[in-house]
Amino acid sequence: MSTCTVCQKDSMEHSKRLWEMHKQVTICEFCDKSSGSHSEELWEMHKGTIEAARRKTRHKKIWTMQIGTGPKCPALLDKDFSYNSNLNMAEWLVPIYMSCTECGLFLGSIEEDYADMLGGMCLECFRKTTEVESEKQVDQEKKVENSIVNIWSGEKNPKVWL
Repeated sequence: MSTCTVCQKDSMEHSKRLWEMHKQVTICEFCDKSSGSHSEELWEMHKGTIEAARRKTRHKKIWTMQIGTGPKCPALLDKDFSYNSNLNMAEWLVPIYMSCTECGLFLGSIEEDYADMLGGMCLECFRKTTEVESEKQVDQEKKVENSIVNIWSGEKNPKVWL
């Protein structure tokens, strides 16, 4: 029984893969953060995004680009770029973004960091799905009628008790 130095959990609480990931520090190609700051699910999501982008082009080297004053993001050279021509590489970089699993729009940096908790959805889609679930819970709670009666006023299910 040993304790993980990254997340302070016992070795039995880790899967073998997460234990190995925490023992050797590797840098995520998508967000440039260490493996210790990722859950297994988030690591796989980031890795899958990079692999999917690499399948779309013949260029495999990951570049870093920054659009305006925004955060740095990973990028690949466009499939039509040729090293033999006198082209500026920076003009041929295509940024790699994660897309929402529901609507397909690209995720922002906060959504990318918490993609494992949001289920790969953007905040808008996550809000809609949790709103629907919470409405179902409220409907179920309304169906269960509580037979509490205030003996002084005769009011059923009083909200405020003095």
